[in-house]
Amino acid sequence: MGREQDGGANRRDMILGGLGLALTVGTTGASAAPQMRSRAGTPTIFATGGTFFPPKGQRPHFPHYLINLARSKRPRICWLGAASGENPQAYDGFAKGMTALGCTVHHFDMFKPETLDFADFLTSFDIVYVNGGSSRNLMAMWRDWGFDRALYTAWQAGTIMSGHSAGFICWFQEGLSESYPKLLSPVKGMGFLPGSADPHYNMRPDRRSRFLQLIGDGQLEGPGLALEQDTAVLFRGTEMIECVSTKPGSGAFRVTRGPSGAEERALPVRYLGV
Repeated sequence: MGREQDGGANRRDMILGGLGLALTVGTTGASAAPQMRSRAGTPTIFATGGTFFPPKGQRPHFPHYLINLARSKRPRICWLGAASGENPQAYDGFAKGMTALGCTVHHFDMFKPETLDFADFLTSFDIVYVNGGSSRNLMAMWRDWGFDRALYTAWQAGTIMSGHSAGFICWFQEGLSESYPKLLSPVKGMGFLPGSADPHYNMRPDRRSRFLQLIGDGQLEGPGLALEQDTAVLFRGTEMIECVSTKPGSGAFRVTRGPSGAEERALPVRYLGV
């Protein structure tokens, strides 16, 4: 059974219905102010390239940003940890941090599912958060259970989707996975967002070169979105609204296939600090 840590929020009404989505990706706007709360039925994704919680003593900019997107001021969050083998320490750390900010956090354990009506369950939450880990194992498990289809239903219904690392890759058609650490290889995502994703862009020297290679020769779908460790991105539907960071100078990059191979372009990134 899942475990729930309550920050005092009441259960919201379940949202039904969906929206048609245009398959386009816009450019970011560093001066944009998207922290308005999500409207009912607005598909929203907020994901980071690696870091979600900051080091101890620093302001939790990404958690605050995520909470400000929710319709409820005290949102209910469903934590999904299949990519990390449902690591209890990872869940406890996330739950402790978000509960301190007034959220209720529930762990849905794919190894011990408490219900098979996944879509109904997920749409009862304000936010779904996908933990990092093995993207390949995550997608294999979700597809086998049909959990990916339930996530799509909840996303269209207005439940905010979020996560880091594997929880960034999974929303795209494809991504660059470190599931087998010795080999950075393409992995299929769910395709909510077009193109491909590469997290941790500045964490090991071969991530950038490998991503450029795979985009350039067509082994990964373009356009590609690469995020450095302390950068996050916000999508409304399939339109990229902005990239934000918790560290000055942290970058985001759009990678496309050109006549002579991959072409990388830096995107505007809004620093959330002062």
